[in-house]
Amino acid sequence: MKCIILAGGFATRLWPLTENKAKPLLHLKDRPIISHIVDGLPTELEIIIVTNAVFEADFKVWSKRYPDRNIRILAEDSTGNAEKKGALGATAIVIQSEKIDEDLMLLAGDNYFGFRLTDFIAAYQGHPLLATYDIRDLNLAKKFGVVVAEKGIVREFQEKPQEPKSTLVSTGCYIFPRSALADIVEYAARKKDDLGGIFEHLLRKGEVIQTFSFQEPWYDIGSFEGYLKATRELLGDNVIEKEGVRKLGQNQLIGGVYLGEKTTIEDCVIEHSVILGNCVLKNCVLRNCIVDERCILSGIDLSRQMIRQGSVIRK
Repeated sequence: MKCIILAGGFATRLWPLTENKAKPLLHLKDRPIISHIVDGLPTELEIIIVTNAVFEADFKVWSKRYPDRNIRILAEDSTGNAEKKGALGATAIVIQSEKIDEDLMLLAGDNYFGFRLTDFIAAYQGHPLLATYDIRDLNLAKKFGVVVAEKGIVREFQEKPQEPKSTLVSTGCYIFPRSALADIVEYAARKKDDLGGIFEHLLRKGEVIQTFSFQEPWYDIGSFEGYLKATRELLGDNVIEKEGVRKLGQNQLIGGVYLGEKTTIEDCVIEHSVILGNCVLKNCVLRNCIVDERCILSGIDLSRQMIRQGSVIRK
């Protein structure tokens, strides 16, 4: 089995945080989103990360954290949304260019999976397998691929339906048997960005598709609200301080707070927020904020904001 992690998007809904950073490299709790994924995969599994030309170098730098893992970075030639190959299109390109001829694990690189990925692999029985989560809200289900299943077998798949028949949604975690790879390539030639559609296609062919249902936390980091929710819930009420943090004067840290390396805070109130590395904050009140690296903030009161890397804001 090989594993492809899709990381080729430009995530414009999360600008300015993703203006110069790939979404899977965004910080979540104590490390990048994609690190949570890789850390949960078997060490012997070959991993291919598909990104774009803009973020290729960043992923290569990140991959140096895993000198003992078989991780390769493949970049599309796209430099913007108009040139994207699409999730399914990118998968098909890798299958063909790498001449993959074995079972394939396919993962969305901007998702946090709270279940053990090794349990997911162990549940694979030779049929297409997808991880499903009961979102318990028909309106929310409209944003995802909806699965109608019976005793662990998919009976119907609806890609972002206006009228969902279920609250069970697909979570960007799949295994395809070797026999299905030709179908992926063939279907992608017609609908390059319709990843959910491949399941509808396989169902029409009479293929058995199985589900792996879980109740552990799952987050699709598609918006600032989603990113903030995931950060808040995973941090809980813990304060994480990395090496070189300096705290001067009187500070209040409320709820879950992350302070990145070599960050300085002085006389600040920080509640449920992430402050990344090499920032300097003085006399600030920040609630539910994400502050990117190398920011200088002084005398400001902010709530539910994302602060661009390298910003200087003084009042």
